[in-house]
Amino acid sequence: LAPLSTCQLQSPNSNMATGLPSLFMIAALAVLSLAPGSTAFVATKTASNANTNNMYQHQQQALITSMHAQTQTAAQSETKSKSPMFEYLKFDGAPTFDVLAKTKQYVADQAVEMDEDLFDKDYVLRGPVIGPISRADLKTSQNGLGIVEAFPDLQIDSFGYTIDPENPYRCFYFQRWKGTHSVDMDAYGTVYPATNTEMETPLSIFSVVWTPQEQIIYEQVGAVVDRFEGNTAGKAAVFGMLHTAGLKLEASPGSPIFRFIQRVGHVVGGMGRSFSKEEDVPSWWVSKSRGADGSDQF
Repeated sequence: LAPLSTCQLQSPNSNMATGLPSLFMIAALAVLSLAPGSTAFVATKTASNANTNNMYQHQQQALITSMHAQTQTAAQSETKSKSPMFEYLKFDGAPTFDVLAKTKQYVADQAVEMDEDLFDKDYVLRGPVIGPISRADLKTSQNGLGIVEAFPDLQIDSFGYTIDPENPYRCFYFQRWKGTHSVDMDAYGTVYPATNTEMETPLSIFSVVWTPQEQIIYEQVGAVVDRFEGNTAGKAAVFGMLHTAGLKLEASPGSPIFRFIQRVGHVVGGMGRSFSKEEDVPSWWVSKSRGADGSDQF
């Protein structure tokens, strides 16, 4: 079972580097003891002093900006990810566009059909028990899973957008899903009658990584923040919807039963994929974990 399409998957503070060094005090100028000779002289002197003050304010601001940029660059260069994948995803560490604003727009646009040009050819989606899955496989996996239709009042609240202080190309955000299973759910031919149960999933966190070319190369989805929240037995996003509709999967990382089910489905095919074929996984994704497998130790 693949996650809901990013058309349904889906604070604003950029985490700037803190702890700047103390600023240098700009030396005071010696003031000439010039006695005013006329009102014209006084006016000229006042204008001159204003210009001088403006000049030094600009110099001070330039010094602050320069030191801030140097501190950020140094902090990023000194912090190396232990995972080679996430080190790769830092690219040059200097996006030329507003990553936070672009992510917010991407999430807002998910209610409409997505522009496929927005996704990099090496795109990967990964969740706690789903992925790595390519964009093509992700789209195919949604066909036949009538989950959106079963929750016509689905409401997805997104908030808390923030930039990863170690990767300026990555933006995190939170989501809480609510809705009512008021329509029968047809999942690949198996019908789950409407329960009219109101669903509230636990809060979960998502993230998007952009390339320097302003395309999405990686999405992390549905990681539960607090499994005791809501009424879906700790299951977030799509798995919370399935649980509410009566498909109560024990979909936990490391689950032997769920891993077996995923691998059977992977071989048989026909109902979407939980993870892509090896030849369709881009080379930058070096993790050997698939679906509900445990995590790698780098």
